[in-house]
Amino acid sequence: MDLRVRDVMSRNPVTASPDDTLGEVLGKMKQYDIHEVPVVRGKEVVGIVTMAGVMRRKAIPPTTNAITVAQSCPEVSPEEDLPTVAERLLTGGFRGLPVMEKRRLVGIVSQTDLVRAIADLDEFSDVVVSTVSTPHPQTVRENDSVEVAIRLMQSLGERTVPVTDANGRLVGVVGHKDVAALFARPKTKARSGEAAGERERLALEVKGLMRYPVVTVGPGATVDHVADLMLKHDISSVVVAEKDQPAGIVTKLDLVELVAGLKEREELLVQISGLEERPEVYDSLYGVIRKAMMKIAHIVTPRTLTIHVQTYKAEGDRFKSSLRARFATSHKMYYLTHFDWDLHKAMQGLMDILEKQILKEKERRVTERKRHHGA
Repeated sequence: MDLRVRDVMSRNPVTASPDDTLGEVLGKMKQYDIHEVPVVRGKEVVGIVTMAGVMRRKAIPPTTNAITVAQSCPEVSPEEDLPTVAERLLTGGFRGLPVMEKRRLVGIVSQTDLVRAIADLDEFSDVVVSTVSTPHPQTVRENDSVEVAIRLMQSLGERTVPVTDANGRLVGVVGHKDVAALFARPKTKARSGEAAGERERLALEVKGLMRYPVVTVGPGATVDHVADLMLKHDISSVVVAEKDQPAGIVTKLDLVELVAGLKEREELLVQISGLEERPEVYDSLYGVIRKAMMKIAHIVTPRTLTIHVQTYKAEGDRFKSSLRARFATSHKMYYLTHFDWDLHKAMQGLMDILEKQILKEKERRVTERKRHHGA
């Protein structure tokens, strides 16, 4: 792709000063419908406040200074190519990054900017949605509680999940925005106390806050069309539907992965989420992944590996680690899940499953070639 950051970035970004309060920053996020706000001292970017970062740090007073909750983040220049930027968004877990020129903030480039590029480019007009969508998405029922929906989104690492009726028909979608809007509503007098009010909201049925009608596409839709729908309806995901049932889901993050996969690189791009509070385990997990890739690299050409980890506390000091992964090669996408009481055993088990799937696919291709030559 010949496009550069300067061709797609948003200029005149919304910023905060180090002394702005968290409440003021969150107000800007809500006003402008954004998820990242760079913190600027003079002309220098000293960090970035992200909605995801704020949500991870519980019970932060709204009077806290922005600089206290700001994260350090990589910077990009206007001349960098889009696959490089997509890779930085993925590896850092950011939805937007500041664009710097001569040490001055000149813009911000976000997932939405990359989606806009995909919608405008002819290169994606023949790429079908199955290339990037997650098949057979997990769903919540319309009569499930809000708490069930929140737990599912957390376990999947997703921002949106489809909602179905008792017959499995797609009737809506529910996401982080809908949950945030629910808890932002003023409390009624009937509620007694903060805790009681929160429990009442968590117990509400999903159908009370889901969005409908759902923006959907068929299995034969192209990626550029999906990107166009996301922009037109200001949504972060589109459901792939067949016979009124959810057959897949594609998110903005999936499209960013698609762009990142266009970059020529010597090593596999790996993104692990859900372990932000346990950074000490990354190196050992990468070691498990590296050994697995050495085994399969002679069979397939790895592009990207995305893994989401959800930890459940079961009993006493025991924790269960559930892993959900997507592995992209130059020709195919693999989806797999695994869990174990030990995180490293769970990762090893996940890699074993991946190796078996790849060997099975290789055997299938060999059989097809033999059948073809025989015919």
